[in-house]
Amino acid sequence: MAGAVVVRLQVCFTVSKKVVIPPFSAKVSRLILHRVSKLYNRLSNLPKPLKPVSVSPLLHDGIALIKLKGDNRLLTLDVGENYYFSCGMVVNEDFPFDDLLSLESSIVDGVFGASAILRDIRVEVRRFDSFGFEKPRALMLRFISPVLLQLPSFRRFRHGRYVFFPFPSLIIGSLAEHWNSNCDKSLFIKSPSYLSLYSNYVLMESDFRIRPVTVVYDDKRMVRGIMGWVFYDLRKSRNTKSFRRIMALLDYAQYVGMGKSRGTGFGQVNIKCIY
Repeated sequence: MAGAVVVRLQVCFTVSKKVVIPPFSAKVSRLILHRVSKLYNRLSNLPKPLKPVSVSPLLHDGIALIKLKGDNRLLTLDVGENYYFSCGMVVNEDFPFDDLLSLESSIVDGVFGASAILRDIRVEVRRFDSFGFEKPRALMLRFISPVLLQLPSFRRFRHGRYVFFPFPSLIIGSLAEHWNSNCDKSLFIKSPSYLSLYSNYVLMESDFRIRPVTVVYDDKRMVRGIMGWVFYDLRKSRNTKSFRRIMALLDYAQYVGMGKSRGTGFGQVNIKCIY
Protein backbone atom coordinates (compact mmCIF):
# COMPACT_ATOMS: atom_id res chain seq x y z
CA MET A 1 0.00 0.00 0.00
CA ALA A 2 1.37 3.42 -0.99
CA GLY A 3 2.35 5.79 1.80
CA ALA A 4 1.89 9.53 2.07
CA VAL A 5 4.53 11.93 0.77
CA VAL A 6 4.83 15.69 0.51
CA VAL A 7 5.50 17.11 -2.95
CA ARG A 8 6.81 20.65 -3.23
CA LEU A 9 6.74 22.66 -6.43
CA GLN A 10 8.97 25.73 -6.70
CA VAL A 11 8.13 27.93 -9.67
CA CYS A 12 10.05 30.84 -11.19
CA PHE A 13 8.47 33.04 -13.86
CA THR A 14 8.56 36.41 -15.55
CA VAL A 15 5.72 38.40 -17.10
CA SER A 16 5.13 39.56 -20.66
CA LYS A 17 4.26 43.11 -19.59
CA LYS A 18 3.92 45.23 -16.50
CA VAL A 19 0.72 44.30 -14.71
CA VAL A 20 -1.19 45.24 -11.55
CA ILE A 21 -1.97 42.24 -9.35
CA PRO A 22 -4.26 41.71 -6.33
CA PRO A 23 -3.03 43.07 -2.97
CA PHE A 24 -2.35 39.52 -1.73
CA SER A 25 -0.18 37.94 -4.43
CA ALA A 26 -0.86 34.30 -3.51
CA LYS A 27 -3.88 34.72 -5.79
CA VAL A 28 -1.41 34.86 -8.68
CA SER A 29 0.32 31.71 -7.41
CA ARG A 30 -2.99 29.87 -7.18
CA LEU A 31 -4.12 31.01 -10.63
CA ILE A 32 -0.94 29.67 -12.25
CA LEU A 33 -1.23 26.41 -10.31
CA HIS A 34 -4.82 25.94 -11.47
CA ARG A 35 -3.57 26.23 -15.05
CA VAL A 36 -0.60 23.86 -14.82
CA SER A 37 -1.44 21.21 -12.20
CA LYS A 38 -4.43 18.84 -12.23
CA LEU A 39 -3.19 17.47 -8.92
CA TYR A 40 -3.37 20.90 -7.29
CA ASN A 41 -6.88 21.42 -8.66
CA ARG A 42 -8.05 18.15 -7.19
CA LEU A 43 -6.48 18.61 -3.77
CA SER A 44 -7.48 22.25 -3.34
CA ASN A 45 -11.13 21.34 -3.91
CA LEU A 46 -11.28 18.57 -1.32
CA PRO A 47 -14.12 19.14 1.20
CA LYS A 48 -11.96 18.90 4.34
CA PRO A 49 -10.97 21.59 6.86
CA LEU A 50 -7.24 20.80 6.82
CA LYS A 51 -6.58 20.71 3.11
CA PRO A 52 -3.38 18.91 2.06
CA VAL A 53 -2.24 21.99 0.10
CA SER A 54 -0.10 24.99 1.02
CA VAL A 55 0.72 27.92 -1.30
CA SER A 56 3.07 30.84 -0.86
CA PRO A 57 2.60 34.42 -2.05
CA LEU A 58 4.87 35.61 -4.83
CA LEU A 59 8.41 36.33 -3.71
CA HIS A 60 10.75 38.91 -5.25
CA ASP A 61 14.30 39.20 -3.90
CA GLY A 62 13.21 37.00 -0.99
CA ILE A 63 10.36 39.30 0.07
CA ALA A 64 6.68 38.36 -0.13
CA LEU A 65 4.55 40.63 -2.30
CA ILE A 66 1.71 41.61 -0.01
CA LYS A 67 -0.03 44.88 0.77
CA LEU A 68 -0.40 46.11 4.33
CA LYS A 69 -3.18 48.30 5.68
CA GLY A 70 -2.43 51.96 5.03
CA ASP A 71 -0.24 51.32 2.00
CA ASN A 72 -1.90 53.01 -0.98
CA ARG A 73 0.54 51.73 -3.59
CA LEU A 74 -0.52 49.16 -6.17
CA LEU A 75 1.23 45.82 -6.34
CA THR A 76 2.78 45.33 -9.78
CA LEU A 77 4.88 42.78 -11.62
CA ASP A 78 7.55 44.20 -13.92
CA VAL A 79 8.98 42.90 -17.17
CA GLY A 80 12.42 41.32 -16.83
CA GLU A 81 12.09 40.52 -13.13
CA ASN A 82 12.00 36.98 -11.74
CA TYR A 83 9.17 36.04 -9.37
CA TYR A 84 8.90 32.87 -7.33
CA PHE A 85 6.33 30.88 -5.42
CA SER A 86 6.06 27.42 -3.92
CA CYS A 87 3.30 24.91 -3.30
CA GLY A 88 3.30 21.91 -0.96
CA MET A 89 0.89 19.02 -1.52
CA VAL A 90 0.36 15.85 0.54
CA VAL A 91 -0.36 12.89 -1.74
CA ASN A 92 0.06 9.13 -1.98
CA GLU A 93 3.54 8.24 -3.20
CA ASP A 94 2.11 6.50 -6.29
CA PHE A 95 0.50 9.75 -7.52
CA PRO A 96 0.43 10.15 -11.33
CA PHE A 97 3.30 12.50 -12.18
CA ASP A 98 1.47 13.66 -15.31
CA ASP A 99 -1.17 15.16 -13.03
CA LEU A 100 1.42 17.10 -11.07
CA LEU A 101 2.42 19.14 -14.11
CA SER A 102 0.32 19.38 -17.26
CA LEU A 103 2.34 21.76 -19.37
CA GLU A 104 1.52 22.21 -23.04
CA SER A 105 3.52 25.43 -23.13
CA SER A 106 5.86 27.43 -20.90
CA ILE A 107 3.52 30.40 -21.27
CA VAL A 108 0.45 30.79 -19.06
CA ASP A 109 -1.92 33.37 -20.54
CA GLY A 110 -4.56 35.40 -18.74
CA VAL A 111 -2.66 36.12 -15.52
CA PHE A 112 -4.41 39.34 -14.51
CA GLY A 113 -3.91 40.82 -17.97
CA ALA A 114 -0.44 39.46 -18.71
CA SER A 115 1.23 36.18 -19.64
CA ALA A 116 3.42 34.35 -17.12
CA ILE A 117 6.52 32.92 -18.77
CA LEU A 118 7.68 29.91 -16.75
CA ARG A 119 11.47 29.94 -16.37
CA ASP A 120 12.10 27.11 -13.93
CA ILE A 121 10.05 24.51 -12.08
CA ARG A 122 11.61 22.34 -9.40
CA VAL A 123 10.00 19.30 -7.80
CA GLU A 124 10.94 17.86 -4.42
CA VAL A 125 9.37 14.78 -2.80
CA ARG A 126 9.67 13.99 0.93
CA ARG A 127 8.43 10.96 2.82
CA PHE A 128 6.91 11.66 6.23
CA ASP A 129 9.53 9.55 7.99
CA SER A 130 12.30 11.69 6.45
CA PHE A 131 11.31 14.91 8.23
CA GLY A 132 13.46 16.21 11.06
CA PHE A 133 16.66 18.03 12.00
CA GLU A 134 19.82 16.35 13.33
CA LYS A 135 20.16 17.74 16.88
CA PRO A 136 20.70 21.46 16.26
CA ARG A 137 21.65 23.78 19.14
CA ALA A 138 19.18 26.42 18.02
CA LEU A 139 16.63 27.26 15.32
CA MET A 140 15.71 30.49 13.58
CA LEU A 141 12.16 30.65 12.24
CA ARG A 142 11.51 33.31 9.64
CA PHE A 143 7.89 33.98 8.76
CA ILE A 144 7.73 34.58 5.00
CA SER A 145 4.03 35.41 4.95
CA PRO A 146 1.71 36.39 7.84
CA VAL A 147 1.16 33.55 10.29
CA LEU A 148 -2.30 33.10 11.83
CA LEU A 149 -1.97 31.30 15.16
CA GLN A 150 -5.13 30.56 17.09
CA LEU A 151 -5.84 29.36 20.60
CA PRO A 152 -7.98 26.20 20.59
CA SER A 153 -11.67 26.56 21.33
CA PHE A 154 -12.64 26.47 25.01
CA ARG A 155 -16.19 25.95 26.29
CA ARG A 156 -18.33 28.81 25.01
CA PHE A 157 -15.39 30.25 23.04
CA ARG A 158 -15.95 28.01 20.05
CA HIS A 159 -13.71 29.91 17.68
CA GLY A 160 -10.75 30.47 20.01
CA ARG A 161 -8.83 33.66 19.37
CA TYR A 162 -5.77 34.74 17.40
CA VAL A 163 -2.45 35.25 19.19
CA PHE A 164 0.29 37.61 18.03
CA PHE A 165 3.34 35.79 19.34
CA PRO A 166 4.66 32.41 18.11
CA PHE A 167 4.31 30.40 21.31
CA PRO A 168 5.80 26.94 20.67
CA SER A 169 2.70 25.11 21.89
CA LEU A 170 0.50 26.91 19.34
CA ILE A 171 2.95 26.20 16.50
CA ILE A 172 3.42 22.53 17.37
CA GLY A 173 -0.29 22.02 18.11
CA SER A 174 -1.21 23.41 14.69
CA LEU A 175 1.40 21.28 12.94
CA ALA A 176 0.50 18.09 14.82
CA GLU A 177 -3.15 18.49 13.83
CA HIS A 178 -2.19 18.88 10.16
CA TRP A 179 0.31 15.99 10.35
CA ASN A 180 -2.24 13.60 11.88
CA SER A 181 -4.84 14.46 9.24
CA ASN A 182 -2.45 13.53 6.42
CA CYS A 183 0.18 11.02 7.62
CA ASP A 184 0.19 7.23 7.53
CA LYS A 185 -1.31 5.51 10.56
CA SER A 186 2.09 4.20 11.64
CA LEU A 187 3.36 7.78 12.09
CA PHE A 188 0.27 9.15 13.86
CA ILE A 189 1.06 11.36 16.89
CA LYS A 190 -1.02 9.84 19.68
CA SER A 191 -0.68 12.65 22.24
CA PRO A 192 -0.56 15.95 20.34
CA SER A 193 -1.68 17.94 23.39
CA TYR A 194 1.25 16.58 25.43
CA LEU A 195 3.69 17.29 22.59
CA SER A 196 2.37 20.85 22.30
CA LEU A 197 2.86 21.48 26.00
CA TYR A 198 6.29 19.82 25.98
CA SER A 199 7.47 22.07 23.15
CA ASN A 200 7.18 25.12 25.43
CA TYR A 201 10.06 23.70 27.48
CA VAL A 202 12.17 22.45 24.56
CA LEU A 203 11.97 25.64 22.46
CA MET A 204 13.22 28.66 24.40
CA GLU A 205 12.97 31.99 22.59
CA SER A 206 16.23 33.91 23.02
CA ASP A 207 15.69 36.69 20.48
CA PHE A 208 12.91 37.80 18.18
CA ARG A 209 11.62 40.55 15.98
CA ILE A 210 7.91 39.92 15.68
CA ARG A 211 5.21 42.39 14.74
CA PRO A 212 1.49 42.08 14.11
CA VAL A 213 0.45 43.14 10.62
CA THR A 214 -2.88 43.78 8.94
CA VAL A 215 -2.86 42.46 5.39
CA VAL A 216 -5.19 43.63 2.63
CA TYR A 217 -6.59 40.40 1.21
CA ASP A 218 -9.10 41.92 -1.20
CA ASP A 219 -11.47 44.90 -1.48
CA LYS A 220 -13.55 43.73 1.48
CA ARG A 221 -11.32 41.65 3.74
CA MET A 222 -8.29 42.39 5.87
CA VAL A 223 -6.43 39.70 7.79
CA ARG A 224 -4.31 40.19 10.89
CA GLY A 225 -1.30 37.98 11.58
CA ILE A 226 2.35 38.08 12.60
CA MET A 227 5.54 38.48 10.59
CA GLY A 228 9.24 38.65 11.43
CA TRP A 229 11.54 36.07 12.97
CA VAL A 230 12.20 34.28 16.24
CA PHE A 231 15.34 32.56 17.47
CA TYR A 232 14.84 29.47 19.67
CA ASP A 233 17.55 27.87 21.78
CA LEU A 234 16.91 24.15 22.12
CA ARG A 235 16.85 22.80 25.63
CA LYS A 236 18.37 19.35 26.14
CA SER A 237 15.61 16.81 26.40
CA ARG A 238 15.52 13.41 28.09
CA ASN A 239 12.46 12.50 26.08
CA THR A 240 14.28 12.02 22.79
CA LYS A 241 11.20 10.66 20.99
CA SER A 242 9.19 13.82 21.66
CA PHE A 243 12.20 15.96 20.73
CA ARG A 244 12.51 14.16 17.38
CA ARG A 245 8.81 14.63 16.72
CA ILE A 246 9.04 18.36 17.39
CA MET A 247 11.98 18.61 14.98
CA ALA A 248 10.04 16.59 12.38
CA LEU A 249 7.01 18.88 12.67
CA LEU A 250 9.11 22.02 12.28
CA ASP A 251 10.79 20.60 9.18
CA TYR A 252 7.32 19.64 7.89
CA ALA A 253 6.23 23.28 8.37
CA GLN A 254 8.64 24.39 5.64
CA TYR A 255 6.57 22.39 3.15
CA VAL A 256 3.00 22.81 4.43
CA GLY A 257 3.14 26.07 6.40
CA MET A 258 1.77 26.64 9.91
CA GLY A 259 -1.36 28.10 11.45
CA LYS A 260 -4.57 28.79 9.55
CA SER A 261 -5.23 29.53 5.86
CA ARG A 262 -2.07 27.89 4.50
CA GLY A 263 -3.84 27.04 1.26
CA THR A 264 -4.48 30.72 0.52
CA GLY A 265 -0.90 31.91 1.13
CA PHE A 266 -0.60 32.46 4.88
CA GLY A 267 1.72 30.73 7.35
CA GLN A 268 4.76 30.23 5.11
CA VAL A 269 7.97 29.73 7.07
CA ASN A 270 11.66 29.11 6.54
CA ILE A 271 13.83 27.49 9.23
CA LYS A 272 17.59 27.75 9.69
CA CYS A 273 19.38 25.29 11.97
CA ILE A 274 22.38 26.31 14.08
CA TYR A 275 24.69 23.43 15.06
